Amino acid sequence: MDHVELKPYPFPAGMEIPRLMPAQEFPWNGDGYLAAEVLRLKKAHGVTCALETGTCLGSTTLWLAENFDKVWTCEVNAAYYDLASERFTQYSKPHAIADNSFRIWNDPLTIVARRIDSKIAVREDIQRVGLVFLDAHWNSHCPLLNELEAIAKAGAKPCIIIHDFHVPGTTFGFDSMPDGTPFCYNLIEPYLIAIYGEEGFKTNYPTKVEGANRGWISVEPVR
Repeated sequence: MDHVELKPYPFPAGMEIPRLMPAQEFPWNGDGYLAAEVLRLKKAHGVTCALETGTCLGSTTLWLAENFDKVWTCEVNAAYYDLASERFTQYSKPHAIADNSFRIWNDPLTIVARRIDSKIAVREDIQRVGLVFLDAHWNSHCPLLNELEAIAKAGAKPCIIIHDFHVPGTTFGFDSMPDGTPFCYNLIEPYLIAIYGEEGFKTNYPTKVEGANRGWISVEPVR
């Protein structure tokens, strides 16, 4: 399966919604190719739980909640948190948002460190957090490298997807670090080696994207 038809999650009637991005009513910013990659990773690695950083308005969270047993999601913007939280009450599986862990954290590093390390490691096998979706890129401090470092320190080897990533040879959209360095493989390679070891992972880029037309990279352990 290399493409999934995505459905929108309509916003509740009367809710005033900021227009932040194209296809924001859809999970994965409308990218059915990315959704298909998530389902491939789920099947290939027996993934049952997912962690997301950068909830934003919650459309991807709702999709994750329909496709995984448990979902942890984190948002530091109070306005987006309120909007997403209200949306979660409108759909059928709010229990999948695991034990009240949808909340505001002020420090993006703390989001990952607490969700992956202390909290989940205490309550459940850390390897059950099988998918980590890193999409918290909008603040002046970009937490991406801090998040990868926290995963390495936690000793976890999850599947990782980084959104808004530069895909060589394409015009897909991507984000950059505050110093202008694009999200690219050379930027993250040392952190991936710290997580998985030199020969312990493989990566995948999309050949097609849709919706908001943003690039991404997936990383999975080699077992």
